[in-house]
Amino acid sequence: MIDYKVIDFRCRPPMAAQKLIFDLKLGRLKWRNRFICPPSQATLPSMYQVGTDEGLDLLYQEMTAAGIDTIVVPGRNLSNPPKAVVKESGITSLNVTDEELVALNRRYQGRAIGMHGIDAEQSSEKIVAGIEKAVREHGLSGAVLEIGYSVDEAGRPLQLNDRRLYPIYETMIRLDKPLMLQSGIYAGHDIDANNWPPLDRVMQDFPGLKMILAHGGYPRVLDAIALCVKHPSLYISPDIYCFFPGGRLYIDAISQLPDQPGPDPGLSPRPRGDGQLSLPQRRPGVGTQRLNPGRTNGTGQW
Repeated sequence: MIDYKVIDFRCRPPMAAQKLIFDLKLGRLKWRNRFICPPSQATLPSMYQVGTDEGLDLLYQEMTAAGIDTIVVPGRNLSNPPKAVVKESGITSLNVTDEELVALNRRYQGRAIGMHGIDAEQSSEKIVAGIEKAVREHGLSGAVLEIGYSVDEAGRPLQLNDRRLYPIYETMIRLDKPLMLQSGIYAGHDIDANNWPPLDRVMQDFPGLKMILAHGGYPRVLDAIALCVKHPSLYISPDIYCFFPGGRLYIDAISQLPDQPGPDPGLSPRPRGDGQLSLPQRRPGVGTQRLNPGRTNGTGQW
């Protein structure tokens, strides 16, 4: 029998700053253009108690009941966030700070691994200092970049291969931590946030960068899969989009890898004893999947 951990990768706990996301999720249940698939329709009691201690306690109970060992929680730090705010609750920020992530992990007895949120519109020096503090002082396990909500110096959508972002990539390599890149249909001010040729160029310039494509690059699924095959340090976490139109491509791609023990295998990030993340070589599980697992450094570490 294989002993492995189950990780809910890129979990959004019912914290106050997440209320807009949960309102969108619950509101979509009534939309005529919603996709009828069980995972996207699922609700739990914690989703109705966002911003309360009760909601956080309910999520912890739901994790335990579902057999979830650990959750990985992305931070968020946006100067130019989505325009909508939750006016009736007084919430005007969608940001989740490092301090909040540390407090959540303490509340969850070490079962909530946090990742620092990057504001790509800050200076490179300030971004790098923030990442270093998050990892070295707060013990966070990586960083999150939401490129779709940022602009370059000319006011155009910021691209991943913009040279002012390169110190971020250099810092993640130096700290030996992964960078999570947000994608998906709500990953920016418009859907062009899911533009992957610049990601290809970044991975060529930084072959040692451990990049996680949150939401799997959806809706440009084939591009994301192709880049995972091309770049051994690029990982995908398609999660809910496995059940959206075109999402079956993720599962089909994984099933074509050699030595697969089941129909929907993959590679899962798992916590080490120090609360950080490591990535096993080959194991069944849920979470982040790697489409070129044979080309590794032999350690399985992030």
